[in-house]
Amino acid sequence: MYEDLKEKIVEVLAYLDSRGLNYGRSGNVSVRASSEHVVITPSGRVKARLSPGDLVVVDFTGSVVEGVLKPSSELPLHLAIYSAYDYVNAVIHAHSIYTSVLSVVREHLPPILEEMVLYMGGDVRVADYAPFGTRELAESAVEALRGRKAAILANHGVVAVGVNLDDALEVLELVERAAQVYVFSRLLGRVTTIPPAVAERQRKLFLEKLKPSGHGESE
Repeated sequence: MYEDLKEKIVEVLAYLDSRGLNYGRSGNVSVRASSEHVVITPSGRVKARLSPGDLVVVDFTGSVVEGVLKPSSELPLHLAIYSAYDYVNAVIHAHSIYTSVLSVVREHLPPILEEMVLYMGGDVRVADYAPFGTRELAESAVEALRGRKAAILANHGVVAVGVNLDDALEVLELVERAAQVYVFSRLLGRVTTIPPAVAERQRKLFLEKLKPSGHGESE
């Protein structure tokens, strides 16, 4: 089932590893394959070494429909995001370095670059801490994603979402780049954000892209 999507996910996993956006057994990727199924990476495997046959198909109750491996321990996170936001069709959770730095100091990423507002909705919030794989983490991430396409998971990493896998990947790369710029700017001693009036105009353009779903339009 969904062979093209499985091959695409495997390509993205290899790309994440090659760009230093994820590593080893960490992180997970999923795609909403249909109204009934999600394709997701398995638990406990080196992600850059996965083949399409290693991926798991589940339904929206979390039951395995196809695959011999156990689905990611972060399956509750992925399913909660899909249930909350119907415009989301792909989720990438990664442990990229600079965003993980912000997750450890639990500092949100302010709108320092215009593309952050235009393509992600604005600042990237830090979701309240909860252990990995828990319902609490899923709920915290869903709340932090409200009106956004990315959230930082406290002491953990980052989650990026999109209308498709390419969109989610673009968001993930943008978050990490912005986090790097932010960290370097802090080291130089000064951070200047986009003027609020400009950010608000750009945010309205972002929200228009989320319609007519009606989800994610509020702060």
